[in-house]
Amino acid sequence: MTGFGAAEGKASGRTLAVEITSINSKKGLDLQFGLPRELSPLENTLRATVQKTVVRGRVNVDITWRSDRQNGPVPLQINRPLLKEYQAEFRAVAKSLKAEDGVSLEFLLRLPGVMEDTRGTVDAAEFLPPLEKLLDKALGAWDKSREREGAFLAKDLSAKFRFLEEQVGGVEERKAPHLEAHRQALLRRLEEAGIAVALDDERLLKELALFADRSDISEETTRLRSHFEEAKRLLKASEPTGRNLDFLLQEIGREINTIGSKGNDVEISRRVVSMKTELEKIREQVQNLE
Repeated sequence: MTGFGAAEGKASGRTLAVEITSINSKKGLDLQFGLPRELSPLENTLRATVQKTVVRGRVNVDITWRSDRQNGPVPLQINRPLLKEYQAEFRAVAKSLKAEDGVSLEFLLRLPGVMEDTRGTVDAAEFLPPLEKLLDKALGAWDKSREREGAFLAKDLSAKFRFLEEQVGGVEERKAPHLEAHRQALLRRLEEAGIAVALDDERLLKELALFADRSDISEETTRLRSHFEEAKRLLKASEPTGRNLDFLLQEIGREINTIGSKGNDVEISRRVVSMKTELEKIREQVQNLE
């Protein structure tokens, strides 16, 4: 499920910022971490903190910092002698190859040893407590954003399940007319073939009974209504229900397919197509739920 959360605080003369974003993922948890190189020893601990709360989705956690020092020496110093050596060497190579000297200053500044960090070493451990607090705060904001989206999705899914219930009701209403239509069609074919059959003829009644048994969809509609009730319960649950709903949709799809194969009727077929279309929309939405 998509979500966003952020938090900012200060520690040891620096401003720390934590930002969490997530997008939908059909797999489990895909957790990506980004943090300053000096804080890399803390990644496993911070990652474990996130995994206690997040179980599914593609989640990005970005941790940044900046110095609060307004004045004083520049924390990065240029090694000018080394820079000149690099430049001279590149020019010599360009001259020997009779090529144009096109090396930029930006390129030279990125070469090893040219930029020196004068801030000294950083004890990553001293930043762990404040970072854990900020991470918890950001996770709280992230979770609330997901709750808002989850409430919207649950409302939309509830409306879609109500539509499926209405279609099942329409299918059930067609059971008696469907049987009568088959009886009339059978009598018409017999009449066209010149075969006189009484309405109470045992053979006709047996054929109608067999047809009624083959086309009976009462079990399927009963199971569908049971599945719809379970779906309503899952949509109101506080625990993660995405996987359970995904499995339930498979069962609903099987029942709808069975109704389609049994219901040799234009109106039933139309409603089955509508249910399949709506079911696919529900399946796409459920992928967004945890």
